[in-house]
Amino acid sequence: MKKYLTLLLILLCYSATSANLSEREQQRSRIVKGIYQLTDGALALCPKQDAAAFSKTLSLFKNNFPAVMDLVKRSPYRPVTKQNNVEATAVLAQQCLFKQRMLNNMMVTEEGKKTMAKALQTLTGAMK
Repeated sequence: MKKYLTLLLILLCYSATSANLSEREQQRSRIVKGIYQLTDGALALCPKQDAAAFSKTLSLFKNNFPAVMDLVKRSPYRPVTKQNNVEATAVLAQQCLFKQRMLNNMMVTEEGKKTMAKALQTLTGAMK
């Protein structure tokens, strides 16, 4: 469980971003991209037979972290992330269940809740 949350932290902190952004803005961009890929982006990759279950988990996740999800939705980085989301493939569709488990873990583990609190703190600074 811990290794999955560590993977998410790595995704949020170290994914590649545009070189013309400040380090702080790059961090915000990575968080938006990571959360989008774990939530709405993952839903788009789910095969039809798994989409309903994932959608239910996603709704619970959004209800648990409404402030973070609102900031991601309103972020100036989201449209770019959304446009760059890759088209669904068989390999990526396999990740649907994995990402569903990740969302569940983020809601029920202390480490997951701390990760989302840190994301909120970082993104809130972006709105100032």
